[in-house]
Amino acid sequence: MAEIPTVLLVESSVRQIDHVRRQTLSEKVSILRYDCASVDDFVARLQPGGLYSNICAIVRTGWLKAGPYASHRLFASEVIPHFPSSLKLICCSGHGYDAADIDALTNRGIWFCNTPNACTEAVANTGLMLVLETFRYLSFAQWCARYDWQKSRELGLKAVDPAGMVLGVVGLGDIGLAIAEKCQNALGMKIAYHGPKRKEEAEARLGGGAQYYADLTGMTSAVDCIVIAAPYTQSTHHLLSHKQFQVTKDTGLRVVNIARGKMIDEDALVLALEAGKVVGVGLDVHENEPVVHDKLRENWMVTLLPHIGVCSRTSWANFERQNWDNLESFLRTGKPVCPVNMIKGPYPMLQLK
Repeated sequence: MAEIPTVLLVESSVRQIDHVRRQTLSEKVSILRYDCASVDDFVARLQPGGLYSNICAIVRTGWLKAGPYASHRLFASEVIPHFPSSLKLICCSGHGYDAADIDALTNRGIWFCNTPNACTEAVANTGLMLVLETFRYLSFAQWCARYDWQKSRELGLKAVDPAGMVLGVVGLGDIGLAIAEKCQNALGMKIAYHGPKRKEEAEARLGGGAQYYADLTGMTSAVDCIVIAAPYTQSTHHLLSHKQFQVTKDTGLRVVNIARGKMIDEDALVLALEAGKVVGVGLDVHENEPVVHDKLRENWMVTLLPHIGVCSRTSWANFERQNWDNLESFLRTGKPVCPVNMIKGPYPMLQLK
């Protein structure tokens, strides 16, 4: 009788568990639970004869930023050469996948799957809140309510309602589009966007339309608030920096980031704040997180969150479901449901029925 497939399960301490589905799967595959003290320990177990030397898949589920394994970069370039030849699939929670070397995995014939749209609602809600914060400075108002009621009166000549203002979205994918829809419908904002190409289908979902800008600097000069919702790559590193902050409207620019911290040059952002080029900031992600830039942390006119845009039980449940969907599809057909990369066939079916 053929040996059943072995799957390595890497779990965050923050997750939702589908007990019924896991029980069903455990009857058809052998599930090993990751408990490595370090990435070096992980690499050692991947070696021939090691505990993980015969795994066919890795499933990493739950909130990647929480728990004892949050700092374990298991799919980084330096780790991939140690993967056993039996490993053919990685399923990992989250929308972004910049922590994985996709090209190296593809060259090894390993599928990589994220969980697209699983956290769109949670992150888009966070984006909506941060946009409103940059116009109304409610973080500062909360500080005033606790410590200095009269100081809140300084907001009288600073706070502005976003209705009629132009929101520029960098990256009109699932999350960027959801933020645009919420800001258009709830706040009455006009929408502009920037990306590699125009997205007419996405524009059609926006009842008030949207204006496409091929040039980011050109869009920056025309909008009142900019939201970064694009993937982080080498080409998007410091996407917003001195050049963009020099062309803002006379009324100033508001900046929101729910994508990756390194897409904003935070030193340039601070200088733009001090010069009045930027007049509002809402950040869920930070350039050197978990370290927060001193001048941003000390400024209560800036809204700061600790990378919790994804943080919702709804997200964790969606992560769980989509990860197991990808695993089961792979085991039955040789192909997962929503891979980031493409592996050439043939795709042999394994033991799951």
